[in-house]
Amino acid sequence: MVFDEPSLCCFSGDIGRKKLVAAGLEARKMRGHDSADLTIIRPLSYGVLNDIDATRIFLEYAIRSSIGKPPRGGVTATIGVPTDATGAERNALMTAARDAGISSVTLIDETVAAAQGAGIEIDGPTGAMVVECGAGVTEAVVLSLGGLCGRVAIRKGGDSMDQSIMDHLHFRHKFLIGQNMAEQTKLELVEQMVTDFAGAGSIDVKGQNMATGLPETRSIPVQELAVLVDKHIDAIADMSANLLGNTAPELCDDIYSNGIILTGGSAAINLIGQTLTDRIGVPVTVADQSKSCVAYGLHSALLH
Repeated sequence: MVFDEPSLCCFSGDIGRKKLVAAGLEARKMRGHDSADLTIIRPLSYGVLNDIDATRIFLEYAIRSSIGKPPRGGVTATIGVPTDATGAERNALMTAARDAGISSVTLIDETVAAAQGAGIEIDGPTGAMVVECGAGVTEAVVLSLGGLCGRVAIRKGGDSMDQSIMDHLHFRHKFLIGQNMAEQTKLELVEQMVTDFAGAGSIDVKGQNMATGLPETRSIPVQELAVLVDKHIDAIADMSANLLGNTAPELCDDIYSNGIILTGGSAAINLIGQTLTDRIGVPVTVADQSKSCVAYGLHSALLH
């Protein structure tokens, strides 16, 4: 792993003449602190291209940061895309990659890459089910004999949970918080939900009182915010149950015997695995280094 930074860019100037100020980790630090002349843009949204110019610039930044000046023959890359990405979304990403100086581009479904990165033998005759819990998209697939036997996705992930917390505090408490605080609140919330089953604690959240316009710290009960996490996890459980309901009996037998593999950054949330086991009755295993499974799978595909 030579580059692992959030897909964020900070630009200055007007649209059409924008100049890159910061990207990745540095841009995340600036999120919520940008001035009238600065704009934070997320090149990718819900796992697919959101701004073609920003995507090109971010890819150029990633190449410079990881390998320096590209070799004369150009760069070869494999890029993961959501399983349900449309043809237009895939073509736009290919265009941005080529404009960034990548001479050879191959797109691979992220769930297939995640399965390979998790060490699953996808070419064998045994069925396997993988649930990839990404930042923008959550996907589930059934794999066998090297192909997809079933797939389903929802455009919800860790980022949408952050947004749910922001919206809840806005409408319920007339209290505004930024994206960085929302992410911090989510992580603390999940940790407390796992360690304190009664949910008797609270979380201190820093933001702005909409009534006074002044900064303030609010203590929000864990039980109140836990409902937001439960809704998110229920959506993943429903998605997984629907996929199994449309899967061939022989493959279902394999999945019930071998269990479901969780990958992605949100896979570490123990509540997801617990809920899937309770709702579906299938054992759930979190892949080793689950956050990086897609990257490892893409690397394997690049070498072969």
